[in-house]
Amino acid sequence: MTTVVSACSFAPFYDSTAADGARITRYAVALDQIPADFFADPDGVWSFEGLAEAAGFALDAGVAIGALRRSFNGHPAGSAVVTLNAASRPYVAVIECPIAFTCSDGERKHAASAA
Repeated sequence: MTTVVSACSFAPFYDSTAADGARITRYAVALDQIPADFFADPDGVWSFEGLAEAAGFALDAGVAIGALRRSFNGHPAGSAVVTLNAASRPYVAVIECPIAFTCSDGERKHAASAA
């Protein structure tokens, strides 16, 4: 497997980690600089409203959400890409959503044996 890393590095104007573990990074770059796929869903646990809020965009501002096709600027492929549908405002947020998992109680649920 080959990992493609962006040759350019972009400086974010905002970088934070939310209480739920999501890493939120905002950039002032044109969308064509980000390897985004707006037909794909981001990895992890998220909601449309939650991603828009984390990005700092109002829902009525024309928000679009997709996922990174490959790693970008240190963000893993599958991270959420949130942007405004406005060419005059080139703001993009990349959000690394936390992965959902549950803890086991340690009790075996299934057993197999050869009889």
